[in-house]
Amino acid sequence: MRFPDKCAKLALTALPPIFFAIALSVLAQTLTPGEVRLSSRPYVPQSPIRVQTRLVQLEVVVRDNRGRPVPGLTKDDFTVYDSHKLRDITSFSVSSSNPPGNTQANAPPKPVTAQSEASVPTVPPTPPSPPARTISNGRWIVLLFDDINTPTGDMMRSKVAATRFIKEASASGDRIALLTTSGAPTLKFTSDTASILEAMTHVQSHPRMSSSNLGSCPRMTAYEAFQIVNNNGIALEAKANEAACCSGDQYLSYCRNGGAPVELVDSVKAQSLQVWDQARVASQATFDAIKDALNQLAKQSGRRMILFSSSGFLSGTLDQEQDAIINAAVRAGVVIDSLDAKGLYAEAPGTPINETVETTELPLKSTIFQIETLGDRLDSEDAAMARFAESTGGLLFRNNNDLDLGFYQLGVLPSITYLLGFPPDEDGEFHKIKVELRNAGRRIVLVRPGYFAPAKGSTERIIPADTIDTEMRGSAEKTDVPVTVTEKFAASATGGSQLTIQTHVDIQKLAFQPQQDRQVQKLTFVAALFDPQGNFVTGKQAEMSLALKHESFDRLAKSGINGVMQLEAPAGAYRLRMVVQEAVHGAMSTTTKELQFP
Repeated sequence: MRFPDKCAKLALTALPPIFFAIALSVLAQTLTPGEVRLSSRPYVPQSPIRVQTRLVQLEVVVRDNRGRPVPGLTKDDFTVYDSHKLRDITSFSVSSSNPPGNTQANAPPKPVTAQSEASVPTVPPTPPSPPARTISNGRWIVLLFDDINTPTGDMMRSKVAATRFIKEASASGDRIALLTTSGAPTLKFTSDTASILEAMTHVQSHPRMSSSNLGSCPRMTAYEAFQIVNNNGIALEAKANEAACCSGDQYLSYCRNGGAPVELVDSVKAQSLQVWDQARVASQATFDAIKDALNQLAKQSGRRMILFSSSGFLSGTLDQEQDAIINAAVRAGVVIDSLDAKGLYAEAPGTPINETVETTELPLKSTIFQIETLGDRLDSEDAAMARFAESTGGLLFRNNNDLDLGFYQLGVLPSITYLLGFPPDEDGEFHKIKVELRNAGRRIVLVRPGYFAPAKGSTERIIPADTIDTEMRGSAEKTDVPVTVTEKFAASATGGSQLTIQTHVDIQKLAFQPQQDRQVQKLTFVAALFDPQGNFVTGKQAEMSLALKHESFDRLAKSGINGVMQLEAPAGAYRLRMVVQEAVHGAMSTTTKELQFP
């Protein structure tokens, strides 16, 4: 690699419409390998819960009975319980993510109800359809269709409803990737509406098990199998009695009088194990697809979301896998919105008309069991989707046939979020979180259900939460690191305007740690652009690890270290926020500039 004019440079680029390049240069006349190491990654402000050395930070979304985020709340409006213990809120801030030009306030009402204390908002039937409008600007969205667990009819309705969302989202600059739980077809992130819609035509249902599953005598759903595997005696008795009615004349007396012989009971138990094993494998494949979507989004910079459409699946015995997905989404700041493709669902007891079965009429015990468990079955099939939404600040859209409204409702990220912080216990245990709103009325509070506390005496060094992320959201100036920042505009290669930020660090005034024959320090550089509403636009974070020999340190102490950052954005007003932090004492320098991109 060649370094021009005795300078070493690192340059990284991202794709339009926002171009970002970062170059940190140091004099390299006689630098030896290992004296300077550079690394970088996209910067995205961390809004989810994070456990730090002295702070747990919660992202809280409050919605009214129409599903709209509630603004104007203060710290005194919230009460936080940590494993049933009242906590003092020691940190409070408000984050606005409503994009410019969003007309959500003019959208029609969308009533929301809560299913239970821990449920997420859902939209009931018969709300008005929304008018056309721009949904957002510059987001990364994964449209994830659960083609494993969604029947053909539900899939067709979901695809039709998604079409309008795709046209509006891509037209407003959102980049959309199309994924399915079966793995085919897929489409990488693009804003090309035609490409997305063309890929949509190839999305079809790919069920891995029929609705009746293994055999038709007795017909056994995944829910019924799960109940039997988990020792539900009523479910076992109902299905064994059903087996007697469809197994020939020798069992006719059992069919008429109830009950079943031991051999039929054992056969039903074996069948339930096979059916549940198939259902569990299908659910695991669904979870794997969600993890793949998270991995793709984690590589992007900016606002990110998964819009997950499914007719529902069972997640019993997969709690650890489910928690791992939630943890990954929360760490990455990804919102998961869930749409129940079944719509407003009604089901009469008995066998679906499109299935061939051995008996046309269910015995009384099976009929009663189906009627009594219908609601629980539907809730169980939506439980994972509800928890994903609840735990990441998203929404669950269910019990509504207007799927067009569903994509509209889910396509809007929360415009107002509240960041609450409190000091955690140090016991290394999982703590349940409950956030209540004083004078809540019909408002609904969404927050992650818990966090893992640090262990007491842990030697792991964690940067406190009130450092880089908090400073990036703020506007106060700090000068604890000797940094000089200047900026200028120039024409970019794409014909737009490019902002060049020049940073000079006087390392002679920095504290270094001596290690053998080296002077050791690490500098973190973070730059970001925010729009006039305070919404994050783009950012980059770079780290420079210094392990300087004495002669190199003496030379650089005289000249200093120069860094160059270049940002390109569409014309308009922006707030530039620059943070530089040194690692020995955690000291910082922060700079804020109001800029107008020509």
